[in-house]
Amino acid sequence: MKFFASIALLALAATAIPAPRIFNLVSSSASDESHNGLYLSTQHVDPLNSRAVFRDVADAAEFYLLDETVRYNAPNGAPYALALVSSDNAKGEVDISVSPTSGNAGFSLTHGDILVTGNEKWDGWLVCDGDGDLPGLYYHQSSNGNDVPDGCDSIELDAVYKTSS
Repeated sequence: MKFFASIALLALAATAIPAPRIFNLVSSSASDESHNGLYLSTQHVDPLNSRAVFRDVADAAEFYLLDETVRYNAPNGAPYALALVSSDNAKGEVDISVSPTSGNAGFSLTHGDILVTGNEKWDGWLVCDGDGDLPGLYYHQSSNGNDVPDGCDSIELDAVYKTSS
């Protein structure tokens, strides 16, 4: 009887753990109207890394927050994470890497569901003309210059939650 009671308690505890809420990240508040309503996705770079790029809604990546890290489950099941890469430019890269140690902590969603980070080098999100035909997501490193780089527009990233079916 104790065995069945233990199993019941274990099952109850497992169902009490909330599943992370899945969301898309969508650009807003850009001065160039064509930069609003873009859905964040990925572009394969190598087996362990992807670039953060904007695509249409049909190709939007699904993200979730876990321990202040923005995670993305790739189609191959790998646990990718968002990482801000420092550079000497005002425009910093945003990587989406399979290495759990390369994801940055400190991300959160405001009460308006806008993605922000406490990273000391972060001073807002940028959409910039990408290599090729896809605009890329970058972040503004104001410590390397206060002006928004040419070819970029300041944006916000809004979390748009997926409805469960």
